[in-house]
Amino acid sequence: MPAGLTRRSALALGLLLPALSAARVPRAQGAAGAPPARPFLRVEAGAHIAPVARLATDAAGRLLASVSDDKTLRLWSLPEGTPRGVLRPPIGPEAEGELYAVALSPDGSRAFAGGFTAHAWDGAFAIYVFDIQGGRLTARLGGLPAPVVHLAVSPDGGRFAAAMGGRAGVKAWDARTGRLVFEDTAYEAPVRMVAFEAGGRLAASAADGRVRIYDAQGRKTAERAPTQGARPFGIAWSPDGTLLAVGFEDRLRVEVLAASDLRGVLAPDVAGLRGEGLPAVAWASDGRGGVQLYAAGYARSGGEAAGAAAAQGGTRGAVRVAGTRAAAQGGAGQQFVVRRWADFGLGPPTDIPAARDAIAQLLALPQGGLAFAAADPGWGRIAPDGTLALAPRPPVGDFRNTGATLAASQDALRVRFRLRPDAPPLVFDAGWGRLEPDAADGAGFIPARTQSPRLPLADWRNSNRPRLGQTPLRLGLGEFARSAAISAGDEVILIGTDNHLRLFDAAGRLLDAAPTSGAVWGLTIVGTVAVTMQGDGTVRWYDLVGGQIAERAALFVHADGRRWVLWTPEGLFDHAPQGGQELVGVHLNNGRAQTPEWASFAQAYRALYAPAAVRARIAGDAAPARERIAQLGDVRARIGRAPVLRGGAACAVLPDGACVPLAWDATMLPAEATALRLSFVAQDRGLGLGPLDVMVNDRIAVRAAPGAGQTEVEVPLDPGPNRIVTRLYADDRTLFAEGPTLELRRPGDPEPPAGAGRLVMVAVGVDRYADERLNLRFAVADARGVAETLRTAGRGLFRDVSVTLLTDREATREGVLAALAQAAQGVRPEDTFVLYLAGHGVLTDTDRRFLFLPSNVGDVSNWEALRRASLDEDTLVSALARIRARDGFLFIDTCYAGQVAVDSLAAVGNETGRFLLAASTSVQEALDSYDDRNGVFAYAVREGLRGRAAVDSDGRVSALALGEWVTRRVPQLAAEKQHRQNAVFRTAQRDLRSFPLALVRR
Repeated sequence: MPAGLTRRSALALGLLLPALSAARVPRAQGAAGAPPARPFLRVEAGAHIAPVARLATDAAGRLLASVSDDKTLRLWSLPEGTPRGVLRPPIGPEAEGELYAVALSPDGSRAFAGGFTAHAWDGAFAIYVFDIQGGRLTARLGGLPAPVVHLAVSPDGGRFAAAMGGRAGVKAWDARTGRLVFEDTAYEAPVRMVAFEAGGRLAASAADGRVRIYDAQGRKTAERAPTQGARPFGIAWSPDGTLLAVGFEDRLRVEVLAASDLRGVLAPDVAGLRGEGLPAVAWASDGRGGVQLYAAGYARSGGEAAGAAAAQGGTRGAVRVAGTRAAAQGGAGQQFVVRRWADFGLGPPTDIPAARDAIAQLLALPQGGLAFAAADPGWGRIAPDGTLALAPRPPVGDFRNTGATLAASQDALRVRFRLRPDAPPLVFDAGWGRLEPDAADGAGFIPARTQSPRLPLADWRNSNRPRLGQTPLRLGLGEFARSAAISAGDEVILIGTDNHLRLFDAAGRLLDAAPTSGAVWGLTIVGTVAVTMQGDGTVRWYDLVGGQIAERAALFVHADGRRWVLWTPEGLFDHAPQGGQELVGVHLNNGRAQTPEWASFAQAYRALYAPAAVRARIAGDAAPARERIAQLGDVRARIGRAPVLRGGAACAVLPDGACVPLAWDATMLPAEATALRLSFVAQDRGLGLGPLDVMVNDRIAVRAAPGAGQTEVEVPLDPGPNRIVTRLYADDRTLFAEGPTLELRRPGDPEPPAGAGRLVMVAVGVDRYADERLNLRFAVADARGVAETLRTAGRGLFRDVSVTLLTDREATREGVLAALAQAAQGVRPEDTFVLYLAGHGVLTDTDRRFLFLPSNVGDVSNWEALRRASLDEDTLVSALARIRARDGFLFIDTCYAGQVAVDSLAAVGNETGRFLLAASTSVQEALDSYDDRNGVFAYAVREGLRGRAAVDSDGRVSALALGEWVTRRVPQLAAEKQHRQNAVFRTAQRDLRSFPLALVRR
């Protein structure tokens, strides 16, 4: 069986159970009438991580919806393709919650979604209805006998129809009341698609080879098999409703039929195409009054045919277009084409390279052109003139084509893999939390062992009948093996399938099975640990002890190759210096018709960020993770009681003081707008209300204290695009809820030029304290030395360099806050701001909050007095929120006397959106220094700014390059002084936009 096929493909092709009826699908064991209450850890990469099944748009063509096996419904702005939001259904293990169909109401206010939904607890399937503005699940239509594989809403918004898997046929409902309007269950095979035309007629295609037309009352007016022996899949009405285009899933053929009686009118030219089918068709305007016909699927223009089946069925009978193994072979270019015929299909064809993998659907857009769903995964857009306007942008690695490259070190702490076939190999070191290119060409890594004289493993690759000698290795119904490994001592065999890991003993007996997050495309065994590469883009570690499979940890590396997140089954995590805390989160179901809770790791940063516990867990020591979870208590209950933030009024502030109203889904600003005036309503659900933060382009811009009723804030805007994100914290700050977001541009407003502004620095160093027992030796020298280095290195890079240096008696709490306030008055969005704090830091014993000790601290006998005199992190974050610089870097060089864990400081970077570089310096290390002038941390920073860090072709040292240099260099320098010291570099920015800090003169 071709590797691009999965269990769903087999069902679609009829290889297992032809015309499988959902009524014969067994109800999930343990179903109790409600979605599972346990937390689900899910990858959230900002886009789909599994093939996109279907698309839908509103009547205005401003909103696009997409659904996928990844169990999310995603909203996008058109034509830009910027993300608008994520809607989540209740989910369960394995297939439960996979979405195969979506439709939008014409006004864009509601979304309808279906797939393998609700069966685990209802024993039947359901369609979910979402309120898009509120982001809430508002209704469900249950009791359906099969998965929903396609949905359509009538142009007037009055009805919606569903194509059902199995033999359940077609159903149509009143979109306002949910009342069944009509149904046709006289189908002998799954329905593929349904489509309304402007007058209310409905067309349906089915795997029984027939196309059917129903009038507005549900009466069947025409039925025909367009091509004998072929399976029609995609259907599309011509704009005037007189023609129906049909694409076939099992052959390269498109037919244009007369809508009145389904007689054949035209078969457009498909010469020059290679592949197995054209299951996607659409008519689309060219923007100049003409109409073009489009088709796609598995087609490629010339060359090797796509090696995949014609259709992919959702688990247990849902049917969609499959991805192909051949898709990624040959690099990152678009190999799969959309064929375009001019003049309603009568004109000459043009092929548009569009995707790296199979195309599941073509969707005509009201403004002309079309959108397409691809298995890359992702979606793209073709402009009205037939050019590719937007290509799919997969956020995940292509493990299906790189799984064989997986290898692990003997202790399983280091893994080697490729994100894409054309990408260099990477090595992730879980012990140190580092992701780097492999410089050793695989030396020291152990790949999968698939051959053994004692254990003759055979027929396992892309097969549903693997065997050990003549003994079958039993898989589940519809499962195909994708990877395998034999332990070094021949004790066990591990098979990775489409949806499970299966562990067999040396006699071929099944010992254990564990569900996986996707197909297991690669695995290896080292000792008693298995490492796998799975279809959701994760690398996962498993213990194989006592004949059981138990997960240790999981790693997700973004397709950019920089951001990553590593987490344990308990939900504790670590992340890359460049970010990654937003890439995974916790999904919590509520009721069957209630909106699930969602909290990304970034939202629960203070509670779940625990790198030391994560590294211990992956090394086989679960005790630190258990201890941390015990301290946190019931995390699920806390997430379920997080506060809620809802948007009220919004308007754009103009220079004359007027405020132009804005909708929360607006994308354009008045050209002269300088700020936003936003109002919110905060709801306390049991954890109390903490601060309300407004982030502008990933940095904090406003911190406010919400109260009863509405809270109004004024948010200054940057030049160029503005991404507005809102957060509401619980009272203890361990968790925040995400509120409304805005993606705004001014007409014709270009991106601001990089490095066009000033460098503004506030440097603080304290050696002399009111309590002399706290005195240090090199904090002042460190602050002064880094400030001087930045002043010199910034010349020629910034328009001006302004440094405020506060030392000893100047560095009081009031003095530091006054300096930050002065910076806030003068800093503009085009500027770069740097804060350097050198001195004592402590971590409070009750709530583990960071305190920087200014020079006037004299009473350290109790926490209350220390808090009053110190600069606490909330005050620091609030002060930084008023500094409007687009780019910012925080250096925190504090010694901790055994109390401050430097990892806790990462939360400050997460909350401010600034780059953060922090040192773990003990008092002894601070007193010793490195070169009798500076401490280790400051020495490494100055080295990096002077050119030891990576420089670009213009001689510039970026914030990312500096952070990476210092984190590598500090342990080396400390070891020379017989100390143990580390530095932590973190950023909370999502787009990895770095900025220059220094110019190295050659």
